[in-house]
Order: sequence, then structure tokens, then C-alpha cells
Amino acid sequence: MTTLSTLAGLYASVFPADLLRYLIGAGGTYLVVNVLLARRLARQTLRPGAVPAGQVRRELLASLRTVLIFTAAGTLIALGERAGVITVYTDIDTFGWAYGCVSVTVLIVLHDAWFYWTHRLLHHRTLFRRCHRLHHRSHRPTPFAAYSFDTEEAVVNAVYLPLVLLFLPTHSLALLVFVSHMMVRNAIGHCGVEVFPARADGRPLFSWLTTVTHHDLHHAEGRCNYGLYFTWWDRLMGTEHPRYLAEFARVAPRRRRRGITPLLMAVTLVSVFTATRGDASGLSGDYASPGLGVIVRLAPCTSGPSATCGTVLWQWDPAATPHVAVGDAILTDLVRDGSGWRGRLRDPRSGRTYHGTVHQPAPDRLLLRGCALVFCKQQTWHSTESLMQVLARLST
Repeated sequence: MTTLSTLAGLYASVFPADLLRYLIGAGGTYLVVNVLLARRLARQTLRPGAVPAGQVRRELLASLRTVLIFTAAGTLIALGERAGVITVYTDIDTFGWAYGCVSVTVLIVLHDAWFYWTHRLLHHRTLFRRCHRLHHRSHRPTPFAAYSFDTEEAVVNAVYLPLVLLFLPTHSLALLVFVSHMMVRNAIGHCGVEVFPARADGRPLFSWLTTVTHHDLHHAEGRCNYGLYFTWWDRLMGTEHPRYLAEFARVAPRRRRRGITPLLMAVTLVSVFTATRGDASGLSGDYASPGLGVIVRLAPCTSGPSATCGTVLWQWDPAATPHVAVGDAILTDLVRDGSGWRGRLRDPRSGRTYHGTVHQPAPDRLLLRGCALVFCKQQTWHSTESLMQVLARLST
């Protein structure tokens, strides 16, 4: 009876903290991101439409069960500490501040590795339906899905901390930082709104961190993006979604370059792209594709000056045009054909090569048309010189 009462007392002392952490982490994220800032962050919402009726209730009930399981793990830690097999100390001078900071880092990095590999295991067809299907019922997750696990998955996640603490003495504050970080990152990862910043080119400001888009793609398509905090394992093992960077750039809030004004942009374009200017007697000069995806320089082909080739000088976002790189020729063997030029045109987005034509309806514009069998595409490209003139007018 004494043992049972001791266990019950320890469990009752751990449970409120675990429950409060979930309610504050998931509920706080939902309140701030999905309610208070919903209109302001509308453009950063990953998927349109409302959350299905009953989903939040299901997530909350499943999460309550997970809290009960996590509380059991916390009780094991307390028992291990009493038995002397786990060290959770309160005096920071025992190991020093440097060790305390390192221990937090070790807990987070090891947890990310544990999560990645157990997560991949749970996606095995023999385990998924039994152990992980409930979490993926939240196809469009909310922060409350952070703990929405089947019993087996909750146990797999819960045993990490008692196991690692057998070998890693940890300060109580370091332990609090770890579990709080775990809860908040998990809740944010399921909020459905991209809150991680992007660089000016649309790529993640911190490319080694998983973003909301990163985990949302996992919920959308399943067999990709298994990481929890970091992108390391997904990249190393080839499980990162091929459209991740493009999807992130589509919704992420971009970090503007300070001091860059339209006038300065114009001056920069002048210095970079006026090395060759259009020649009215032939097809030459620098032209930008729609959306400024790539800038291409038209000049005589190196294989033969009688034909014209277009070489990529610059890309706005390499993830959006993954099939070309700076220096690649994407317009090749263009030769005069009546009022225009005929040759091969390569789409920098899809990588497909078309037989097509280039016409110049005005000195500052090109009209490209390419066909593969009965499928045709058409684009209008503008000269960089005309873009500089536009930028110059905007800066005044």
C-alpha cells in the first residue's frame, strides 16, 4: 500500500505540470496564431478552408491520453532520481552553466534523432494503422494535434526522456527548458500558418530548422519530412519533400534587405546587366522571364556564331527553377525564320525542352512560344533595360 500511495502521490504531483504545459503551449499557440493574428497572417496560411467539424475535440481527447502517458514517464524519472539511477540536480554549480547549456542542446539534438527514426518506423505499413494513423487523421492539423497520438505512439515518444536521463545528468532548469521547447515547437509545427521568416530570395532564414511548411507537407502527403526540429536527417536520408522550398517561399514572410530602394535596385541592375545591350539588327541583350524567375543573356552560340543562344545569368529562387543553373543555355540554336527565330527552348521550372519560336514585337520585349506535340506554352520576356527604367520611375 505504501508503494502504491507513493506512486500515486508522485503521479499526482507530475500530472498538473504536464497538463498545464500542453494547455499553455497548444492553447496559447492557437489563441495567438490562429485567432488573434488570423487576419494579419492570412497570406501565410498554408491551406485554405476550415478545420473539419469535430477535429479539435478529437485532438484534445487524444492529447489528454498522451498527457497521462507522459505523466507516467515523468513519474519514472522521479522514481529513478529517488533510486539514484537518474540525476536531476538543482544546484547549478554542481556542473556549471556551460554544462547546463550543453545538456539542453544534447537533449534537443538527441530528441530530434529519436523522433526522426521512430517516426519513420511508425510509418511502416505494419505499424502505421495501429500506431500512427490517429495523428494523420488531422490532415489539416491545429496546434492541439501536437499530442494527438495513438497509445503506442505516445509511449514511444514518452520513453525518450527517461532513457536519455539515465546517462545525462541534467539540471531541473535545463529539463524545464527542454520540455517547454518541445511543446512549443510541436504546437507551432501544427498551426497551419507559416511563421518562420524567409530570406529575400524566399528560402528559410534558418535552413537547418524545420518550418511549419516542412511538417505540414508531412501531414499532406505522408512519406516525407519526418524531422521534428531540424532538417538534417531528412536531407541526409533523402526524405525531404522535393517541393518544400517552393512551398515555403510561396507563403513565408520575407525578410527585406535593409537599405534596398527601387533606385538602388535600378543602379544594381545597370551595373550588372548592361554589359551587353540589345542590338536592333539581331537577337541579343539581357531579358527577364515572367516574375523575374531568371535573367538570360542572348548572344551568338559558342558552337557557331550563325545561331543565337540564351544563357542564364541569374536566378531569383533556384528552388523555383530547379532544372537550370547559372551558366546553362536554355535557348539554343536559334536561327532566323521569317520575322522571328526558331530553335529549342528549355523551361527552367519543369526542365522540358520544346521546339519553338522567338519573336520580338518591340525592342524591349520577346515573345517565346514552344510546343511539345500538341501542348504549347507562351511567355513574354522583358529586357532588363526596360525594367531598370520602370524601377527608376518608381524611385522618384
